[in-house]
Amino acid sequence: MRRRNNETATGSHYRVIICPASTGSAVVRERFIPTMLNSPKSQPPQDRLEAIAALRAAVEDIMAVSGYTYDESGAIHLRGRLKLPPDQAYRPLRERVERAGYTPFLKDQDGVEGAYELTAVPGVIPRTLPDTRVNLWLYIATIVSVVFTGTQFGNSQTGLDWGAGLMFGATVMAILTAHEMGHYIVGKLRGAPVSLPYFIPLPIIGIFGTMGAVIVQREPFEDRRTLLEVGIAGPLAGFLLAVPLLLLGLSLSTVQALPASGNTLIFGDSLLTQTLGVWRFGPLAPGADIVAHPILIAAWFGLLITGINLVPAGQLDGGHIAYAILGQRAKYLSYVMIAIFMALALLLSESWLLWAILLLLFGRSHPPSLNQSVKLEPIHFALALIAVLVLVLVFVPNPLSGL
Repeated sequence: MRRRNNETATGSHYRVIICPASTGSAVVRERFIPTMLNSPKSQPPQDRLEAIAALRAAVEDIMAVSGYTYDESGAIHLRGRLKLPPDQAYRPLRERVERAGYTPFLKDQDGVEGAYELTAVPGVIPRTLPDTRVNLWLYIATIVSVVFTGTQFGNSQTGLDWGAGLMFGATVMAILTAHEMGHYIVGKLRGAPVSLPYFIPLPIIGIFGTMGAVIVQREPFEDRRTLLEVGIAGPLAGFLLAVPLLLLGLSLSTVQALPASGNTLIFGDSLLTQTLGVWRFGPLAPGADIVAHPILIAAWFGLLITGINLVPAGQLDGGHIAYAILGQRAKYLSYVMIAIFMALALLLSESWLLWAILLLLFGRSHPPSLNQSVKLEPIHFALALIAVLVLVLVFVPNPLSGL
């Protein structure tokens, strides 16, 4: 799929995700380190036996404690049996443990069937309300940036094509907003303290006018079910909107013979765009290609974002899904994806080198969930399979090139 452009294209890059949508959203998640609050009531007792006794008393109506240990970091490990299923026990446990000045992590006790280990880490995660004005101004700035950038995708021979800019910008922002709100709405429904999306305008050096957006997760996910559901919600919402917009863009595009010379920007095909292109236009004659309408270019970009986000590595959306399924073993899949990106950079597009470096530096591992005892249900494995199928359909091995 190609787009002839009468002006020289500026440098490109997608969005840097370490969450929902750098050429992705991902939810940006930082490694969790509990911080102590200044409030005296949240300071844990200094005497270890006093602290252990306070924690045991706090959880006794939910957990029958049979043993404990502590370590030099101040963490206290309580072992025993829960009086409620783990998915019902964690939130009341957390409320009680936080009142004692700790943050609880729950997991199955190694080697003991039906027993659990609660690790109480000193400190309580502070909960503050963010200033949403920042989100609003970044959103407005990104709209302006994307519309301005989209003017280069029109047919005007005399200047900027604002009609093309508006169509391109509206399509890109619709897909990105669907992606980010998928994360946000599901996160809120599951009780995850996710922020509103922070959109990232890139008006000068970016060919698409944005690096996407990020959602900040202020603490670890409660459990793997929540992690998987929030992780897949963004790409799935963006995909479901991008596909009909892609079809609309194809219906507005034409097939023309490419000029012998001139600036031409080539948008690489995924399995989906190639299949739908053939369905719309049939096999193309030698020397001819699709001259993409601005809506088609924007939908292509939205699907590119979806594909990169679903790569199962680090803290990309696909990395969240992989961790939900594989746990700590997901880090080995991250190494495989880093190797694949490096190979793609050598063989097809140098842009993948940046992604390989980013994943190598920041995205090899994933923070644990707070409640690791909750098991996935069949629906979660079905969602993970859907994520893999969408990734196969929309991933673009060679996104951009010039002819």
